Amino acid sequence: MMQLRRLLSPAGEPEADRLITSNSGYLLRVEPDDFDLHRFDTACEEGLKAAAKGDFSTADAALDRALALWRGTPAEDVVLGPTLRTLVTQLSERYVETVENHMDVQLALGGHIAVARRLRTLIDQYPLRERIHEQLMLAMYRCGDVADALKIFARARQNLADELGVDPGTGLSRLHQAILRRDVDVLRPGPSSHSGLPISSGTSVEVVRATAPSVIGEPPRELPCGPSIFVGRKAQMDSVYEALEGDDGPRVVAIHGPGGTGKSALALRTAHTVADGYPGGQLYLDLQGSTPGLPPLRPSEVISRTLRSLGVPHAEIPVAWAEAASRYQTLLAERRVLIVLDNAADITQITPLVPARGSSALIVTSRTVQTTLDAVQIAVGVLDDADALHLLELSIGRPRVDTERQAALDIARLCCHQPLALRIVGARLAARPDWSLSRFRGRLSDQRRRLDELRVADQDIRSCFAVSYGSLPSAARPGEGDAARLFQLLGAFGVPEFGTELAAALLSADAVPAETALDELVESRLIEPVTEDRFRMHDLLRAYATERAAELPAESRSAAVQRALSWYLDVCRDIVALLQRGASNNVAPESATGSGRPWTAQDGLRWLDKEFPCLVAAAIQAADAPPETARHVTELLTVISSPAMKRGYWRELETLTQLALQVTRRLGDRAEEATTLMVSSVIDWRADRPEAARDSLVRSRSLAQELGDPETEARALHSLGWLSLRRGDPTDALDHITTARRLLDEHGRGHTAVAERLRHNQGEALLQLGRYAEAAHCFQQRLSAERDRNGRLSESITMAALGRAYCLLGQYDQALTMFEETLRRCQEVGNREDAWEALLCRSEIRLHQGRPAVALTDLTRARELVAETGDDYGRAAVMRQLARAHEDAGDLTASADAARTAEKLFASPTLRLDPILEAFLTADSRR
Repeated sequence: MMQLRRLLSPAGEPEADRLITSNSGYLLRVEPDDFDLHRFDTACEEGLKAAAKGDFSTADAALDRALALWRGTPAEDVVLGPTLRTLVTQLSERYVETVENHMDVQLALGGHIAVARRLRTLIDQYPLRERIHEQLMLAMYRCGDVADALKIFARARQNLADELGVDPGTGLSRLHQAILRRDVDVLRPGPSSHSGLPISSGTSVEVVRATAPSVIGEPPRELPCGPSIFVGRKAQMDSVYEALEGDDGPRVVAIHGPGGTGKSALALRTAHTVADGYPGGQLYLDLQGSTPGLPPLRPSEVISRTLRSLGVPHAEIPVAWAEAASRYQTLLAERRVLIVLDNAADITQITPLVPARGSSALIVTSRTVQTTLDAVQIAVGVLDDADALHLLELSIGRPRVDTERQAALDIARLCCHQPLALRIVGARLAARPDWSLSRFRGRLSDQRRRLDELRVADQDIRSCFAVSYGSLPSAARPGEGDAARLFQLLGAFGVPEFGTELAAALLSADAVPAETALDELVESRLIEPVTEDRFRMHDLLRAYATERAAELPAESRSAAVQRALSWYLDVCRDIVALLQRGASNNVAPESATGSGRPWTAQDGLRWLDKEFPCLVAAAIQAADAPPETARHVTELLTVISSPAMKRGYWRELETLTQLALQVTRRLGDRAEEATTLMVSSVIDWRADRPEAARDSLVRSRSLAQELGDPETEARALHSLGWLSLRRGDPTDALDHITTARRLLDEHGRGHTAVAERLRHNQGEALLQLGRYAEAAHCFQQRLSAERDRNGRLSESITMAALGRAYCLLGQYDQALTMFEETLRRCQEVGNREDAWEALLCRSEIRLHQGRPAVALTDLTRARELVAETGDDYGRAAVMRQLARAHEDAGDLTASADAARTAEKLFASPTLRLDPILEAFLTADSRR
């Protein structure tokens, strides 16, 4: 106890002894400020009182101080009893409420970017707190990311419905409606409607107006000429006009967008329109934030130039920056002046010129979003087709555009609908009336020279991009330069979209530096966000990135591409393994998520749906690369061909197959060629090229024989049997299947996965031959084997086949049970093809049972699935079945419409019927 007393009591201050001896033992004397909980409560109270007075800066500091006291969770690593558990729950609730209050204060201060970053990390922890969702929505909307704000609302609504069975509350719903209306009032800094802060609606800051001394001379009229050609932008112009309305205080508008999108043109157009409403003059200053070869103006230069424009003699301009800024505010206080600050580099150039009082207005343009500026933020993007064509018409004349309208549309697309690029094209075509639009389209189509073509006089699209690229942190400074290198590597490895994980693979870095690099590229407008964690760059920027990529050593580019391809391949393998295992065995493909969170099969399917265009783009680039890179194409096809077929990605699969065949033949890889030809045969069959499909399989078998590979030969025979089934020749199919089984048995491979697939097709052949009981037995054996192997995707295929066999046997109860299980398994593994077949068959049973309403529900879903898979027979069969269901339900009009559509679809000469489904669906047993 003596040692404990010495530790707790200050040396030489016995009166300050904290450990006190009493009759009942020892008492530890603790002052309130010794408890972090007391300090937390005090800081929170201080913050709330400051917020109630409208002193948000003080409130921000106090709440930040309160939250800084938290480390982990309350009573961490302590065994909780009932009382302590209740206390911990209360403390946790107080923590979250304080975070929400702090976020409201930051929103009131215009700190929406900080709020967005903070709440992204909390929204998963508190999926049912509406206030957090509303704050994040508000922050994203004020950041200009409307799509993400709406996505957050959808997520909140889903969470509330799934977990509580309720709809979002009034505040969240009203904010959602305001965002849909693009309500400008929501953009102004202020807390959310769920704010827990004691802030009265009348809170304001009294401003004492000082009488500004007049400056002798005419008011400045500095606006340069507005654009001679201006199209579109009505919504943005209306937003500017609305923001400038009124004279009860200064107005600030910030126009932001990527280089070349016409921000300056919009600012000048609107400034000239409203100029007469500002009798005190119009100031214009190019801040040189995006001027090639010129450094941005320093804040001191900005304020000095503005004072001279307002008539202050050079000798009277204060040397001290703060004094100069005060003089500017004094001059503006009793004037109504319009100030246009064009091409701002950062907030430091803007801050001194923001009117503090009076009725003046400020319009700012910049590439980056000036998030700390208290202004109405207006985003400017590229033009749509109509406005892009109109711009060309105004530049070169409407007759030329009308004569070659498709070429004009293609030119707009090749220019990515960017106004600067289109103006350059218009100038070049106007100077060369002898050029056809088709000819110039051809010149732009060559990506290697596209940027060279987009240059005229002092306008150059390459220079426009170079300014943004030059604003990235320098690689010469330690720990920086990842953004510039990532931009180069994205030029070396071009995919339509990308996320943090691919960026990390390209950089050979962890997720954190990759996220930082992506954030810097977004801020510099070199890439644009698609969703919260997906990005893209338009073709002109990609061409520029490709040029910058050439600056990297060839070895660095090649290694980065290898890493990216390997990442794609690894994730695909993980997902296919997950699909085979199904929902009961999640895996965590950390290379895809970076979080280690176990994926469900649905997560994997969503990833595939999102990434298929990227996989094709990656394969196109890899196909012509050296062997070690090109082999990724054949490996990728082998991994994803099955899920691609079952989900209906036939066009993508055809491209991958053609690329894989090119690679295998270039590399002389006969084993991979044999495997690829089997996939090619399925694609040929679907494209109505049956002879080409058979030739591919004959060639595949021949290659396997040359290589002495009995298993690959058996697979080729299996595919030949499948083709015979599709052509309506089950006897020939059984011959191929029997030959394949004999071959496997001879080589001791009669129990492989190939042998089980042969058993499935044997059952399909028996179904076509009318030997339904034998077919059902084959499917039952296959199903048992797949369940032992835990092959969920194969299981779903065989379940559907067994259900069809039960239908043909008239065993409807067994069929319904099997179809129920089939649909559940198809949903797990993303098997759309067998899902619609199961729904179609089940609808027939429902009609037989006299339940047309239930049948219509199945057919509605089946119709969606056949549209996704692109199956022509499926579309026809579903429409025919819908006609029957509507008739039984008494809706003769809908029945007639569906019947007419079905008749047209069945009349197609290229339509191939499914004999098994036809045998069941067209039987007279139910009538």
